Amino acid sequence: MNLRSLAFASICAGLPFVLSCDGLISPEARTNAAGPTGGAPTIGDPGTTGGAGPTGAAGRLDPTGAAGRPVTTGTAGTTGTAGTPGTAGTTGTAGTTGTAGTTGTAGTTGTAGTTGTTGTTGKGGTTGTAGTTGIAGTTGTAGRTERGGTTGTAGTIGAAGGSGKGGTTGGAGTRGTAGATSAAGSAGITGSAGTTGSAGTTGSGGSTTTAAGTIVPLYTDPGDPSWAHIVDAKLAHPTVHVVAIVNPSDGPGSSLSGAYTTGIARLVAAGIQVIGYVATGYAANPIASMESTIDRWKSFYPQLEGIFFDEQSNQAKDVTYYQTLSQYAKAHGLSYTVGNPGTDTAEAFVGALDTMLIYETDGVPSVSQMGGWHTKYPRSNFGIIPYKVPAMNASFVSTARAYVGYIYLQSDDLPNPWDSLPSYFADLLAALE
Repeated sequence: MNLRSLAFASICAGLPFVLSCDGLISPEARTNAAGPTGGAPTIGDPGTTGGAGPTGAAGRLDPTGAAGRPVTTGTAGTTGTAGTPGTAGTTGTAGTTGTAGTTGTAGTTGTAGTTGTTGTTGKGGTTGTAGTTGIAGTTGTAGRTERGGTTGTAGTIGAAGGSGKGGTTGGAGTRGTAGATSAAGSAGITGSAGTTGSAGTTGSGGSTTTAAGTIVPLYTDPGDPSWAHIVDAKLAHPTVHVVAIVNPSDGPGSSLSGAYTTGIARLVAAGIQVIGYVATGYAANPIASMESTIDRWKSFYPQLEGIFFDEQSNQAKDVTYYQTLSQYAKAHGLSYTVGNPGTDTAEAFVGALDTMLIYETDGVPSVSQMGGWHTKYPRSNFGIIPYKVPAMNASFVSTARAYVGYIYLQSDDLPNPWDSLPSYFADLLAALE
């Protein structure tokens, strides 16, 4: 056999399986499967082709005639390195969504105790009987337990005990506390019940002056000293019912005022009942417009407890107009309504509004202006707001208490007697205790 042919056959037989005698076939790199979010694996470089070994030199005949030595075989090409595997990416798990807790229901309002009448005058005049005890407001229920538990609702206000015949008016029940906001997953705490109003005390024989209140047109800005003055006076005389009428802009205005929000909160914290001003134009302003004004009051200042209807008509034909507005306010949580005809009015208005101011002029009114048909009804139906009263008149206050439930005296005068508080305001509250 030819020695060169043998040498070539030996080279082919010694190469790896990835090589052939026809040439080098590149190895197929395998791509690892990608992990959930891992990167793709790299492809290994192909092995290089081994160089051919040098050709063996032909054997020489030795002197004895033996065959020459075979040629040497070329070295094999090296194998390509494998590609590295891609790393597997991990998948994040989805967070669960907490469901909203429901709102606890509101406690109901306690009913008012009945009002006793004044004992009659005579020899050892009759003894007034005690007014009944106001029923306590019910306890607000707790919010239902959910993820992110809800807030328990506030307990309602216990109603005031009624006035005894000639006796003093029972004190108002206190407001139930609000249920506290729960931590996630736990129930809101139940609001506490409003306390029971105390009973009116028994009046002695003959007509007796009884506790009364005052309705104050507080037509100043919250930064005015009058707001601090009324708070201080109320805190000094906590048993007197003080009602403050607030009036940002002939009504609530077109937008919420942060100053009024803060100021109203201070009045309420002192125990003052705050009501909002609405001008009715003596029943000429459309009911829909008045209802819209009431809606803004409720939306802007939810701590308000009632509405003051200024420019009230005193004509019997307009009773339905004010009944409609009063009922609308109460249906929206503004439970105390006051009208201001500023003078005597038709008897048919009694019951349409909770209280009417039957006197608004300079100087104090006479007994005949406060008496008459008004004496057939509880005094809480009526109030007076005389202005240009230069000094505190304790004697007049003592007389007026037998006829009207709300008495305010103002030392200021026209054109706007309601842009200040009289310097003797604290003395007025002392006289009303």
